Amino acid sequence: MRNLLLLSTCLVLVSCQSKPADSYSGYIESQTVSINAPQSGWLSAVNVDRGDAVSEGEALFRLDATQQEHALSGAENRAEAAQAQAADLAKGAREADIAPLLAQRIQAQSQLDLARANQARYAQLEPKGYVSAAQMDSLRAATKSAQAQLVNIDKLIGEKRLASREDQQRAAQAQAAAASADVAGAQYTVDDRDVKARLTGQVDERLREPGEFVAAGAAVLTVRPKGREFVRFYVPQADLSKFRVGSVVHVGCDGCTGQTARVRFISPEAEFTPPVIYSVKERQKLMFLIEATPEKPEALHAGQPVDVKL
Repeated sequence: MRNLLLLSTCLVLVSCQSKPADSYSGYIESQTVSINAPQSGWLSAVNVDRGDAVSEGEALFRLDATQQEHALSGAENRAEAAQAQAADLAKGAREADIAPLLAQRIQAQSQLDLARANQARYAQLEPKGYVSAAQMDSLRAATKSAQAQLVNIDKLIGEKRLASREDQQRAAQAQAAAASADVAGAQYTVDDRDVKARLTGQVDERLREPGEFVAAGAAVLTVRPKGREFVRFYVPQADLSKFRVGSVVHVGCDGCTGQTARVRFISPEAEFTPPVIYSVKERQKLMFLIEATPEKPEALHAGQPVDVKL
């Protein structure tokens, strides 16, 4: 009697595990995206936890930015200095800078007036023989020298009032532009310390905690993007010819509305059915993995067992 009861139980279990010939066991999987630290540094805050929904633009975590903010401040100061220098070169000298030359011009003009007066006075005496030819030559030379000195001072004043040469101005403007680019780069580095989501999804794992030092490229979070769920199921070799990439299959699960999915990948290699497929009979077979993209992936949940039919 006991043996009969045990045999009946086994038959019931086998019948419960039986599946239609055209039905295949599978499960829902989801793409996982690793959110890595863009730079190295101390992790000062993690704003989300496992299971949290995140949307694009939401703050995820922050790296300490003290050093980067100092670098930004220095770049801003250098840019301000370069811009001021470029503006200064585009202008002439101030009147205060020209004042010493104006004073020298007054003195030079006085010397020229005196030299001309002496030359004119002695020129009247030259015909009468009171002034030698050598004296007149000396007076004429003094007048020319005073004129040359005045012309030179006028030239210096004119140059002072003009802006710098065009090549100097272009060089200063280029330096100012380079300094502004350095500011933009330093600002980007500071902003990059606040890592924001670039996708919508759900946090799968929180791998780091505030107070840890993370290297550039180290994963801090993993996120499952919304709408990136897909179906994985296994078919025996005998049924493999029924499937092609692009084929449409029907996906069903407990407590959900059935929907269609399109085959996107067929494994080129056979494998033993993974433990998630619970039928003992099926686990003993070599199967081929097939992946399919569902019509409404947001209606499915990662890890959910499904049945797939053609």
